[in-house]
Amino acid sequence: MVGFQAVMGLALGLFAAAAPAGRPERTVSEIPYVTCDGSRWRVRLESEVFIHTPEAGGPSHDNIMRYRTWGGACWQASWNPYRREFFHVPVGAGQSHRDAILNFEDWDGQRWTARREGGDWVVIQP
Repeated sequence: MVGFQAVMGLALGLFAAAAPAGRPERTVSEIPYVTCDGSRWRVRLESEVFIHTPEAGGPSHDNIMRYRTWGGACWQASWNPYRREFFHVPVGAGQSHRDAILNFEDWDGQRWTARREGGDWVVIQP
């Protein structure tokens, strides 16, 4: 199983930046995430359109991202480029909310927090 850092290092050439409290942040153009059914995908975001690419296969475009958040719950998010925030909706029941961050699990089940900066993702492990 290929980990987040290996996937991102090979595909994108990670570079670290200083982060609050000494935690390393990484700026990447796409993130590896797990869908609600456990499938492994990567995602880029252009304007408000998510470009999803499965582990094996070609990309598809959508205005939402369905993903597994910390602890395995299924959520979907849309991005508002004008407000620079995600609109998160739990799949099933629960309270939706807006936030500048997206908490997701990578292909190895590691927890990450992502935010948008320019056209890239800035990710950090809590």
